[in-house]
Amino acid sequence: MSQVKIGNKIVGGNTNVKFTAELGVNHLGSFERAKEMIDSSLNAGSDFLKFQTYISEERYDKINNPHGKKFVENLSKWEFKKEVDKELWEYAKKKGAQIFTTPFDVKSLEFAEELGSIAYKIAAFEINNHVLINEICKTNKPIIISRGMCSLQEMDDVVNLFEKNKSKYIILHTISSYPLRKVDSHLNMIGTLKKRYSCPIGHSDHTHGTEIPPLAVAAGAEMIEKHFTVNPKLRESDNFFSVTEEEVKEIKFLIDKVKSYMGSDNIEKIETEDFMWNFRRDTRKK
Repeated sequence: MSQVKIGNKIVGGNTNVKFTAELGVNHLGSFERAKEMIDSSLNAGSDFLKFQTYISEERYDKINNPHGKKFVENLSKWEFKKEVDKELWEYAKKKGAQIFTTPFDVKSLEFAEELGSIAYKIAAFEINNHVLINEICKTNKPIIISRGMCSLQEMDDVVNLFEKNKSKYIILHTISSYPLRKVDSHLNMIGTLKKRYSCPIGHSDHTHGTEIPPLAVAAGAEMIEKHFTVNPKLRESDNFFSVTEEEVKEIKFLIDKVKSYMGSDNIEKIETEDFMWNFRRDTRKK
């Protein structure tokens, strides 16, 4: 079974399902809220914390995308200055956090290298941004990529880049809608990805609540990513559909239950069948 090491943790194979708390920009530009999010996500038992590293003016196409200007305006309000970002990462590291980020451009990738990102996440929006992906591959760090909004051919093209660069990678099934209706989760796609690619497969979930991640694990997911907040009443950014500390604890509890229920995949007599075994009749010719 394929495995990928990120920091001091292993994703895939027979290891425990790993949980990533996507902190993103749910801090809304508040340094104190960002620190609170770090503390709370670690208290919840998150395996990894994920940030976003970007230059707001370069993140969206304001000319060809009619919604781009508004997104850039919001992101610029929430974007930390480099010295603040450095202080935040140092704070998280001192707390023992395993941190990586999503860089949205090459300059942000270079800055993320300075910050000490232990891996890189490629957003679904950037799946055809091969210039950026090639630069990420050159870091020789593990890569996590979200599969949303792409065809199998586009996914194959990216995987070929990873293989060419001998990158270690994880694919997360996702549906790029924020928030996502549970009925639109299409968890069967996880099985399709597992059959097609020889890497760990996970799920990035954008639905409300805790219901979908355990089901994704039952479908074969080996890593779960959820947006995280300390105040779901905030309406800006992704706060309103993000999970809290208590909800992460619930997700991890349910995942452990699901894993225990899934059991063996070997077709053979199970120990708990020993008594009923005595009642079998065999009329096969010897």
